[in-house]
Amino acid sequence: MNNSITIISIVIALVLGGGGGYMAGKQASNVGFTAKDMQDAIVMMKGQSAGIEKMAAMMKSSGIMMEERGTTYKDDEMVMKGKDLEVIADKYMKDNATQSGGSNSMEQMMK
Repeated sequence: MNNSITIISIVIALVLGGGGGYMAGKQASNVGFTAKDMQDAIVMMKGQSAGIEKMAAMMKSSGIMMEERGTTYKDDEMVMKGKDLEVIADKYMKDNATQSGGSNSMEQMMK
């Protein structure tokens, strides 16, 4: 009886191992990017970059407006929040400018 349990265990282990290996090999061969996939990624990143740029510009103008209103109404907290918003917008613009340079280098790699 121990021999039959051992043989069944070996057969099950071989079937599971073989099936797992086959699936892993099949998935590994499907992991590859085509030129179209790369172009789609570049277009998506450029769209995101444009969206970030618009958001940062709106944040900056809102910050300036808050500073002006805070100065008009002598509200120091509003002035500080406006300055903070402006600084954050500048950071987004700077980060976006450096990261969008990366997508240009991806385009150059595609050529």
